[in-house]
Amino acid sequence: MKIVAIGLNHQTANLALREQLAVGQEEMNEALETLRLRVGNGAILSTCNRSEVYALMPSVAKGTESLKGFLTAYHRVARREIEPHLYTYSQRKAVQHLFRVACGLDSLILGEAQILGQVRDAYGAASRMGLVGGTFSRLFHQALRVGKRARRETNIGRNALSISRAAVELARRTLGDLSNKRVLVIGLGDAGRLAAQALSDAGATDITVTNRTYQRAVDMASQLGGRAMPFNGLGDMMEEADIVVSATGSPGYVITAEMVAQARVSNDRPLFLIDIAVPRDIDPAVKALSGVFLYDIDDIESVAEANRRLREQEAQKVEGIVEEEVGQFMEWLSSLEVIPTVAALRERADTIRAQELTRVMKCLPGLDMEEQRKLAAFSKAMVKKLMHQPIASLKERRDPAYTQAARDLFDLGREGE
Repeated sequence: MKIVAIGLNHQTANLALREQLAVGQEEMNEALETLRLRVGNGAILSTCNRSEVYALMPSVAKGTESLKGFLTAYHRVARREIEPHLYTYSQRKAVQHLFRVACGLDSLILGEAQILGQVRDAYGAASRMGLVGGTFSRLFHQALRVGKRARRETNIGRNALSISRAAVELARRTLGDLSNKRVLVIGLGDAGRLAAQALSDAGATDITVTNRTYQRAVDMASQLGGRAMPFNGLGDMMEEADIVVSATGSPGYVITAEMVAQARVSNDRPLFLIDIAVPRDIDPAVKALSGVFLYDIDDIESVAEANRRLREQEAQKVEGIVEEEVGQFMEWLSSLEVIPTVAALRERADTIRAQELTRVMKCLPGLDMEEQRKLAAFSKAMVKKLMHQPIASLKERRDPAYTQAARDLFDLGREGE
């Protein structure tokens, strides 16, 4: 079986396309069930910057085709629309990619730590649905260990920005002092909570938080010394705000152009909207309104680039850790892949031995039981000695090409047949 990964990210696709392939927490079980029906196994990693699917398939070609079919069917998008933006990795490249993702090397914000929890959540969701087994469990557990090791042994994560903190940095660069600004945070998942805390750390004191689950807003407000408001009062809250940061998991817009236009009737101050949700929370049409400034995930790239330059040296150290860990995983995987060949080789040799022993016994009808036992033991010892070197060599080399050559030489068929 081959490890296959397919997806797109902030480097290959714009925000509009990324949000079409996004899978929110509330949709994850449905998406995984569709993946089960079409592919049989796998895991989905969906964040604000990427949508990726990992699976174990009989071949890379079949895996790529099946996963593309899943993406187009589940998300109801035309293949021609997404295919130019997709990347596909298999075996070592797929393992390397996942390990780099877990370390934050493939993130918009280099070294950001939130991705490690997102990889854990992706594995956990797939595990609860029964879609990942031995090889995948080893792969994801090692990816999580690599991510932790990178942060423990290097400074890749020291003072690293998250998307949420980068959004707040963008607001601070644009507006300067935030202490006299009225702030509204919509949605209190991981990104929303981080944004609320970052705003407080940046000096904002007038913070209102809202969430569909009101108790979460109450809890967050008590931590920040802010206010909690019911989600259904969003329109009224917009009228009072100078800065709005939105980070819900909604599949559609929670802030429409009409809502913002209504809020502007009684508020002539500039309104800064920062949308860090994927799919987006705020209708891009609000940009046409006077006095309204909208920033989304892609606008954070300038902050991310400055952050990236500070961490490039540490990133090189992490790349070394990734390569070391990939080598260890592939060595383990190769040892696992040789086991069926060794078992098939032993079975083939013993089948031939038994057949020949039966033929010889028929030619020597006068042998007593003890003589027959000795002859059988001799045949087993002979086969064991003959097979020792080929089997030892297979186990030592762990080379897929060498393993297949052994299958061809002893007529064991293609692996998996």
